[in-house]
Parts: sequence; C-alpha cells; structure tokens
Amino acid sequence: MKQSGFEQDFIGFDEAFRLAIGNVPLCPEEACPTHRALFRIASRPIKAKVDSPSADSSIKDGYAVQSFDVATATISSPIELKLVGALGAGESPKMAVVPGTALRILSGAVIPNGADAVVTEEFTYSNGAIVKVFADAHPGRNILVRGTDVKAGEIIVGSGERITPAKVAVLVAGGVNEVWVFCAPRVGLLATGDEVLLPGKPIKEGGLYASNIALQEAWLKSFGLSCLIGACGDSSQQLVSEIESTLGHVDTMITSGGAWSGDRDIVVKTLRQIGWRPLFNRVRMGPGKAVGMGTLKGKPVFCLPGGPPSNEMAFFMIVLPSILRMYGYTRPPFPEFYGRLTHKISGQSDWTQFVHCRVSRQNFEFYLTPLDMSRRLSAMGLTEAIVKIPEGVEILEAQALVPFTMLDAGNI
Repeated sequence: MKQSGFEQDFIGFDEAFRLAIGNVPLCPEEACPTHRALFRIASRPIKAKVDSPSADSSIKDGYAVQSFDVATATISSPIELKLVGALGAGESPKMAVVPGTALRILSGAVIPNGADAVVTEEFTYSNGAIVKVFADAHPGRNILVRGTDVKAGEIIVGSGERITPAKVAVLVAGGVNEVWVFCAPRVGLLATGDEVLLPGKPIKEGGLYASNIALQEAWLKSFGLSCLIGACGDSSQQLVSEIESTLGHVDTMITSGGAWSGDRDIVVKTLRQIGWRPLFNRVRMGPGKAVGMGTLKGKPVFCLPGGPPSNEMAFFMIVLPSILRMYGYTRPPFPEFYGRLTHKISGQSDWTQFVHCRVSRQNFEFYLTPLDMSRRLSAMGLTEAIVKIPEGVEILEAQALVPFTMLDAGNI
C-alpha cells in the first residue's frame, strides 16, 4: 500500500540517531590549566613531560644497602653494617653506600649511589652507629624505579578521552600544567506555547511551568554545559524573534513544544520559513516521535515535542548524545548494563519503543520494573533506567535478560 506524505516523513530511530550524531560540528579547542580540566574532553593526545618518580626512590622507611651484604641475614644470624648517614624525601644524597655500610632512608627519598635495595626498619635494629639486619633484601627490594608511575613522553590521556580526577593526578605527576580540550558548547533552551511559564513567574489558570527545559538544563549542567533559557507564546513573529536572538549567543538550540501538526504547532513551520534546513522531522520512536533536527545559520537546532515523556525521551536518546558529541564525547552519555524484566513489556514491530523503569539488585543481578506512566512527571521522577524495544520486536517477556540504559545508579 502506498504511504501517505505524512507517513513518509518518518524515519527509523537508528537512522535518526546516526544523522544527528554525524551532523553536529565539533567545538573548537582551547588551552586549559590542568587543575581546571576536570571532566573536560581532551582535543589532542596529552603526553607526560617528566618521569615520576624523577629518580629511583625508596617506598619504605628503612636502610639503603648493597643487597650482597645482607644476602645471608637471618634473625639468628644478623648482619651488622656501619651507618654512614640519613636521607629524607627531597634531599640530595651526599654520600654513597659502599660494601659494609648502610644509609638510613625515609619513604620517598632518592636511592643513594651504590645502594640497590632497601631493608625495611622492622627487620633491623640500630644504635645510631651500626645497624643490625635480620632479613635479606634482593636487588630492587623496596625501590620505586624512576618513571615507574609515569614515563616522560608516554600518552596519559588520548584525544577524545574524558579527564577524570584520577587522570588529573597522573597529569600533574607527569609535569603537565596545561592541556588542550574542546570548548563547551553553550545551549539555548526555548519553551514554546501560550500556557508555558518560566520558573518564578506567577501561575495563571491553565498555565504550566516549563518542566521540560528545567530537565534539559539540569542534565546539561551535570555535564558541565551552560544554558540560555527563554520562552515564547504561540506567535510566529515572537518565535522568530526569540530564535534569532538566542541563536546569536549559543552554539546549538533546543525548542520544546509546537513540533507536531496541530493548529498551534508552528515551530517547525516557522523554522523552515527562516531558513532551517531539516535533516529529519519525525522518528519512529515512542515516546518522542515528533523530534526533529536541522541546521539554521550553520548551527544545529533540535525541535522536541511538548509532552514531558516524549520531550524527555527525545532529549535522552537523540539530543543529549549529539550535543555531547559537539563537546568531544565519543562514548554514550549513560552506561549500559543487562537486567531482568519483572513484567512483560510491549511495543510496535515497526517502531522503537522506550520504557521507563526502576532498578533493583538481587543476588548480584539487576531487575527492571516498568513504571506506570499515567502520572507522567511523577513517573519520570522515579525513573532510574530505560529499556529499548527495538524495531522488529513487539514483546519482551517477564524474566527476559535485556540491555538497559542506567540513568541513576545513586540508589542501587
């Protein structure tokens, strides 16, 4: 049967995702002090500049010795060595260890010339002039070799990698004071509709606060991105003004509401009139089918439906990954795991369906409980995971082991 024009506008979710990810520009790079680069994305490989440690050093408090001298040391037959000095971390060795001698050494101190092992103090006794050694120490014992932790010239962080707290520590140890990272895209969020109010405005009869953009802003901020927020009514003239003024101050933009084909759904029509070049406008996904993406003045502009579950799912599954790709992310925003369904869930064979779930753990296994979405916002507030029913699958039975996206692992 021939499809109508309306039906032909729809594309599959996987195709929409590929189009979105593949058509966002990468943000420019900038130099950033290492201590301020937490959770930024490296725009080029970052190499260590120095070895860490910068010299062979002791990892224990004890005595630097020549291993040959103490090879036969035991509790019943200790070896006596002459003490020739002491050395702490940060001090330069002023004397060498020669046969028959030992040097008192503290953790972190540079190994003096001649020494090839450190005997920890619990296996020794000293009166200040000599030290008795009650255990052997093979060559290299308790010595951290230069460059063991970080070696000059090695890549610490690869291009496209996220700089975690642990990576910051390794970068600092490797003498890296400045790194090149992708600039964070600034995102414009525009709520549309005569009934929509920004937080802080007095409520009116029939009015709704802009929970959609509140959710978007919260998630974007959690990834270190800043937002410019606005709202406008169902006026094409006002919509043009808001879009054009916002777009001049941001790198990408998300509109919420007015994306379908009702009498007051004017967003897509208005965008087309001012030069928006759509890549797609309807997607075979539920919820979220009225999601669209295109470019306006060279910048990505996403159109999301106004219904909270549809808006949220389009944002999670298409928009957020695309914006993070602009920021240099190469991995999905959220981790994926496997879990067992507590109840049967169903979709449509020719659509991709997404199901809100709560997560629990039993016997080292995740269990996914689908949520009743009749109270939309309340259910969204309880959602910890999303299960995808791909095209071609109509039913996932209870106890089926399925992949899922983990949104919130804080209470698991």
